[in-house]
Amino acid sequence: MKDLNSGYLALGFVVLVFFGLQYWWISMTIHNGQTRAVYSNKNKTDKARDMLEKIFRS
Repeated sequence: MKDLNSGYLALGFVVLVFFGLQYWWISMTIHNGQTRAVYSNKNKTDKARDMLEKIFRS
């Protein structure tokens, strides 16, 4: 087998880290978008519930 140049090993490591960070960033972006949608729906539900409570308390 040929000896691998240390430059190739370093380049391979950088490529692995780069793609790993891209995968992590994209997955966190998707997760945060879903979480934000859940909080948005919860706020709307809370507002609607408060409005209905106010109507039926009178």
